[in-house]
Amino acid sequence: MPEYVINDDWVLQRVTKESSSFSEWAKNLVATLTKVMEEKRPEIAQELQKTKHDLPDMVQMEESLKKAEKELAGANLKLDRLGSLGSYITKLTTNIQSSVISKIDKELSGLDSPDINIDFIRGKRKSLSSALYDVAKERGIDSEGILYLIQSLPDLESFLYSTSAGKYYRDHTEHQLRVAVLGDFLLEQDLGRGTLLNHISDLTEIDKTLIKEKVWWVMGLIHDIGYPLQKMTTSINYSLLNQILKCYPMLDLDVAPFEISISSKNIEPYLEFITDGLSKEAQKLIKLGIRANLDSMPIPSVQHFQSSDQGHSEFKFSSEVELDHGVVGALSLLKSLGTPEEIKENRDELEGYIKAAQAIALHNFKDHLSDYIFENNPLAFLLVLIDEMQEWGRPIPLQIRDSYFTTEMKKITLLDEVTLTIDEFQWLMEYKKMKAKELTNFQFQYFCDSKNKAFGRLSRGKEFPKTRIV
Repeated sequence: MPEYVINDDWVLQRVTKESSSFSEWAKNLVATLTKVMEEKRPEIAQELQKTKHDLPDMVQMEESLKKAEKELAGANLKLDRLGSLGSYITKLTTNIQSSVISKIDKELSGLDSPDINIDFIRGKRKSLSSALYDVAKERGIDSEGILYLIQSLPDLESFLYSTSAGKYYRDHTEHQLRVAVLGDFLLEQDLGRGTLLNHISDLTEIDKTLIKEKVWWVMGLIHDIGYPLQKMTTSINYSLLNQILKCYPMLDLDVAPFEISISSKNIEPYLEFITDGLSKEAQKLIKLGIRANLDSMPIPSVQHFQSSDQGHSEFKFSSEVELDHGVVGALSLLKSLGTPEEIKENRDELEGYIKAAQAIALHNFKDHLSDYIFENNPLAFLLVLIDEMQEWGRPIPLQIRDSYFTTEMKKITLLDEVTLTIDEFQWLMEYKKMKAKELTNFQFQYFCDSKNKAFGRLSRGKEFPKTRIV
């Protein structure tokens, strides 16, 4: 009975095995941080050399290097302002830097198989976005629009993190990579009547290689790309306006909330691609998901906040424009393919991506739709299933008071790994982290009820075998 422990180490091993670009990025990232830390913090360097690193580790390493580069750029800017003296200092430090790099080069040249890329130290390294971009190209994805979307994922993540005040941030880039890799694995599995990939290919009439190498990878990797826009209005209003209110408790303030929506101009042809062949209920939800029924942008009313020695009350914004991130992501994918005329002209070639857009548009609805029956829309079924299965490593923001005046936002995880049994297709999630459960007030029955409701949307029909989530 095949049994697999699914965690971030499994994800990284699988993607690095299949992609030389991702493997190079991961190896050089760890090696660079290790080298940087060896002199000042040898204990950290030793810790970095351990074999297992989860996705948050990798992202944090990259952010550390970015921060160091930013600080260095700021120092160089200050030196520039010093005129000739600054130029002298810059020249001096450049010589020192060259000497250090030459020394490292010399040390590394004596090694039989160096584990560090010297260009990585010099800053000529690939970012996570570049690594994901290269993985997509290695799979044969050549649409510049889609590649651009993939490359922008970490930027969207940074935006969410900076504006959410810890309220909504759940590390979506890492989640999407986990979903893509897990789905890629499940497509290969024989569930009793041939592989899942064969079933989906037969039902959709899309080539198996195209589904596995391109269509699914794009679906998994960008299915939540609309999330920042869905949450942007609420998160910006919450984080920025409440900070202003805290800073000026003695002033009477009038607040005009920030609002944003998708322009309805020229969007109808793209909606037709998404809704084509779907149920009437799904079509209605998709149009509501971008508020396509609104004739004009609603103007939020000004809210007055009266000064008080107790401070202002918290600003709670309720937007009239409730975007659905699945529909936003589907539109982003379709528009990346070209104009409606170009998509129609190349329909046969792009059919897989159109099906992917439909699945992305459907994945966030909570209703029981006929579109969630496996035979009717196997790609949407698979995306919803794996999106809900991917719970390991997902952070929960927690405010921890570190002094009388300040609180620190920390992220903790309730689940580090899950166990998958293929013969019975059983998905075991064991919540063993007692301290994390205590800090987050984890309620097991509530979690079970919410997951039961989420999976209850799906109907496996006759083709897909019975699944147990325990």
